[in-house]
Amino acid sequence: MNVLIAYTTTEGQTRKIAETAAGHLSHRGHSVTLIDAGEESAELDLKAFDAFILAGSVHQEQHQKAIKNFATAHRDLLNARPSALISVSLSAALEETRPEAQNYVERFASVTGWQPLMILLLGGAVRFAEYDYFQEQVVKFIVMKRGLASEAGADGEFTDWKALEKFVDAFVERGSG
Repeated sequence: MNVLIAYTTTEGQTRKIAETAAGHLSHRGHSVTLIDAGEESAELDLKAFDAFILAGSVHQEQHQKAIKNFATAHRDLLNARPSALISVSLSAALEETRPEAQNYVERFASVTGWQPLMILLLGGAVRFAEYDYFQEQVVKFIVMKRGLASEAGADGEFTDWKALEKFVDAFVERGSG
């Protein structure tokens, strides 16, 4: 399959997730193009791709604007071909907050008009060194409240890499059938 992976990232975790998915697909013999949806190339012919994976992170209960704009602009093509969404958030990291993460996806689909074939809710990461004071305080509150870290201010990665690999494999299998 010829797969386009479009992502947006703030602190770099979603880019890392998209790169890992691209590497996994390439390793299995698929052709993969990886783009930052915020820097979409006008020369890219999206009709050349057999399938699409969009990856975006959630901040303040919303997916990033660039991934929403990409999905909205290309929704007809995304709805016509196999497509998947990887939604990255701290809410996805814990079973008890996964309904919140699912709500973010439902809102995203409603706003964009895109109905992905498959959806993966995936935990992200926190990197306190990259936050300004306000962001740091908000993230510390969320992380400690949800029990994601035992030490306030400690960086953490909550991405389930095996779940990502299984998801990508299932998507390719389902999309090519």
